[in-house]
Amino acid sequence: FSTVVESDVPFAADRTVSWDQSGYGGHAEAGVPAPGTTWYLAEGATHSGFDLFYLLQNSATTSAHVRVTYLRPSPAPAVLRDYDVAPGSRLTVWVNRAAPELAATDVSAIVDVTNGVPIIVERSMYLGAGGRTFGAGHASAGIRAPAAQWFLAEGATGAYFDEFILIANPSATDATVDVRYLLVGGGVVTTSHVVAARSR
Repeated sequence: FSTVVESDVPFAADRTVSWDQSGYGGHAEAGVPAPGTTWYLAEGATHSGFDLFYLLQNSATTSAHVRVTYLRPSPAPAVLRDYDVAPGSRLTVWVNRAAPELAATDVSAIVDVTNGVPIIVERSMYLGAGGRTFGAGHASAGIRAPAAQWFLAEGATGAYFDEFILIANPSATDATVDVRYLLVGGGVVTTSHVVAARSR
């Protein structure tokens, strides 16, 4: 299910989900203040045991006609799929099974509502690990617009952590991207990347 939380005064709302009675897994996400007709999702993988889901909420009184443009690593072309989200409902898209080309890949997405009905878009990923169904998982709301600059405060690498920066380029031209890693105590490491048009 999806949720709409309303009040007569401003407030903040987050969501936490845990699974199994032992509570061995969980994820959390902040709510978003308003629906929209275009959303972007940079993170996503359907390989290496990951299950990827797009969650589409339509709180309106009319159906939302949705086109998802799945962006894969270059030179793979984008994959397009259309969905209808009934009024007052939630639609779950299991990306691994949305198209044969999406069964084992890295993937980002553009989610466009083609009939102007605003919706909410989130993404969940799960990994079978340690002999458990969904032994690990995380979730994130989509963003409403791309930008030329992004900031990520958290990050760690080394013997315990692996970190990935996921970059989606929804535009029709290649993007040159500089990534600056700000080290603890000072110091900067910079890398440059070219992200092909309409790719991840």
